[in-house]
Amino acid sequence: MDTSHSTAISELARIRGCLLGGAIGDALGAGIEFGSLASIRAKYGPAGVTDFVPYYGREVAVTDDTQMTLFTAEGLVWAAEADSDLVEGVWDAYLRWYRTQQTRGPSHDAVGLEALHSMHSLRAPGNTCISAVAGGRMGTPADPINNSKGCGAVMRVAPVAFVASSAEEAWDIGCRTGALTHGHRCGWSSAGALSVMIWQLRHGSTLDTAIRNGASVAATHDGGAEVVDWIDRAIELASRPIDGDLIDRFGAGWVGEEALAIAVACVLGIEDPEDAMLASVNHSGDSDSTGSIAGQLLGTAHGPDVFRSDWRERIELADILEDISLQLATVHARRRADD
Repeated sequence: MDTSHSTAISELARIRGCLLGGAIGDALGAGIEFGSLASIRAKYGPAGVTDFVPYYGREVAVTDDTQMTLFTAEGLVWAAEADSDLVEGVWDAYLRWYRTQQTRGPSHDAVGLEALHSMHSLRAPGNTCISAVAGGRMGTPADPINNSKGCGAVMRVAPVAFVASSAEEAWDIGCRTGALTHGHRCGWSSAGALSVMIWQLRHGSTLDTAIRNGASVAATHDGGAEVVDWIDRAIELASRPIDGDLIDRFGAGWVGEEALAIAVACVLGIEDPEDAMLASVNHSGDSDSTGSIAGQLLGTAHGPDVFRSDWRERIELADILEDISLQLATVHARRRADD
């Protein structure tokens, strides 16, 4: 992977790249998420999937990973515009997301993403997220709502990096956002670590530097040690030829620290972005989440043009991804002017 600094990339391009890349990785993995590597190869050939495969009755379909990432972004945008607590804003957005999972269409008083028919589509929402939001209580790292360390926190948290004013704030908001639904330290600290990595990338760091800095910040906080260990293991894995068999021996990605580590290993260890994206989904495990995280890292580092043009053109919810990207960029510009 070309890890040279790319400071000429605009803030909006990095935001677009992050959200678009997350959706592309999500859609690449959607149709194979619950399959073993052997079954994937048996159905699609020795290389596994090399393009989107039909799922949810669509030629190209995203999952709850992209849906929740968009609601995370909307919550941050609305809270920033109201000058209110960002994490509380995300919680309010998750309440709106929850309603989209309970109805087939928007109510007359729905607003924002909740008012869009395209968001009222069940895409295998995680049980932890559903039950946590349905419970009506905001979890925190100090007062956990459960003991889940599933990857449902880390896969949705990337937009945090575009409203945070420092790496430390990215860690704090990322962890608190993750802990809304996932109480185990690996659930919310993996979210915090990814937020720092994306924050570093948006400021022009290389992938290697951003990932190592994410680990460094996590290492200075209680609850981050296990995630740091997995990031270190991912960096070591990236020094070897990566394929699905190697990833399967490494982890499945169902939990936060493993999903983050698999994505890190693929984007660090595989030079070609397309190959890195495909490797991040072709394994036995949570393919859509590992693909989504890999896409978020690559897209923030290099902008949207790093992805195949036909992937960019065919991705589901492209207009919504663009609109939310513009909203995030506007909020970022205002917060930077205020600072």
